[in-house]
Formats: sequence, C-alpha cells, structure tokens
Amino acid sequence: MAAKKLVGAMLVMGLTACGSVEPMDVPDAEPKGPLASQESNVIVGTLNWVSATSLTGTQRTKSLAVGYLSIPAVGSRCTAWLVSNDVVITNNHCVGSSADAVGARVSFNYEDGVASGSRVWYPCDTFIKTWSGDDMTALRCAAVNGQLPGQVYGFLTVSSTNAATNATVYVVNQNCDYYTDSTCTPTKKSSPGKVLNGSYSTTDISYDADTLGGSSGSPVISTSTNQVVALHHIGIGGNSQGRGTANTGVKATRVKARLAEIGL
Repeated sequence: MAAKKLVGAMLVMGLTACGSVEPMDVPDAEPKGPLASQESNVIVGTLNWVSATSLTGTQRTKSLAVGYLSIPAVGSRCTAWLVSNDVVITNNHCVGSSADAVGARVSFNYEDGVASGSRVWYPCDTFIKTWSGDDMTALRCAAVNGQLPGQVYGFLTVSSTNAATNATVYVVNQNCDYYTDSTCTPTKKSSPGKVLNGSYSTTDISYDADTLGGSSGSPVISTSTNQVVALHHIGIGGNSQGRGTANTGVKATRVKARLAEIGL
C-alpha cells in the first residue's frame, strides 16, 4: 500500500482516548491503538533501539531537541522535535487542527534516569500550520522560567537533500516495547538503521530503524551529517505484536519546503 494512501487512512480514523493533567504513558497513540496493522509504526527484525542517554558526542547533543508530545485534547501522545528555539514539528495525524493542539505540551527530558517530578513541560499549544499531504504539523512553544526550549536543548536542521538508499540513519523517538512490557515507560530512544529505499514513494523514504505507535513525528537523522533527512510517520506490514517490514518518513526536501512557508 502506498504511503499516501496510508496517511489518508490514518486521518480518517480517530486516536485512542486517554489523558490526564500529568500526561499518561499511553502506548496506543496510533489510530486503532497498538494493534493496528498497516497504520502502526513497527519494529523491524530484532529490536535494537537504545536509551538516548547512552548516546555520545553530536548524536547525544541532537537527541536533546526531541521530546515527548502530550496531546490531551485527543488523549494521546506522539514525538516532536525542535526546528527553532520555539517551534516543534510532529505529524498531522498526531495534531491535525488548532482544536487538537489545545493543551499540547512537550518534555525534552522525558528520559531514563529523570524522575517524573523533574520533567520540564513546555506549553506547545499554539497551532501554526498543518500539511495533511505531508503528514506534518508545526506548533509554537512558550518559554518556561524565561527560556524557550531551543535555548535550553538546541534545535535540529533539516537537510537540503534527500537520503540515498543504504545511507545510515538514526530515529530519535519516545517509546518502549509495550508489547513485551505493558507497563514500560516511553523514554527517549535512538533507533539506528539504514535507508531501504530513498525513493519509496513520491513523498517518502523507507528505513529499517525501529519505532512503535507514539514514535510518530520523530526526526530521521543522518549519521554522517546529523541533519534531519525525513519526518517519520508510518510503518509497513505491522502485525499484532508491532513487528513489521519497514518504516517510512516524509523526505527532507518536502519538510524543508513546508518550513519555508512559515519562515523557517
């Protein structure tokens, strides 16, 4: 099934309802919940993501700009990443309207070793724009303690060129394998992989880095340049245990063109 058709299916179906003042660790952030098939993000082969806290050097620095996006208006969660001091990017199927954005907030230190009470939550509920065809949404965040999130965690740069087949990448996302442990906490992970097809579709590339529902909106980052080469959004061939054949993301040139529309 083509990626564009999959996005359409995702937009038609509602997200799982669940939420609270303190964002819950909701695994079923994808349409139909974690048992969804084609619409879910997937683990490919043997699970090999690692805690983001184990990263070193530039990869660790870049991972700081990725956060847990709580979406109480739809009772769900996704992943978001900073593209400037105060703008985060996620998927349209996560936040598709200003109504969905009400109460949205992001924690960039939702990581292993950080206690729940020590997580800093930035209000990111100002809806800027969404692009359903590229499954992309931009939100603006407010400052906390006088500092915008990008001033604390930095932000990511989107590549001007698309990733080639066989290029190595890593996907920074908020998740855990809730199929194996239903009580796990979706802390920040880094999923290494390679591009399976740099021309999977008109809009997307495909790769074998691991994700699950809740990873939607993650940045796919080149290991050679540490720039974003895709906006992760869809898994292919998922089964009832969240295992599948590939994941796909919107190409960098398309993401970059959309950012230019809002002056970024």
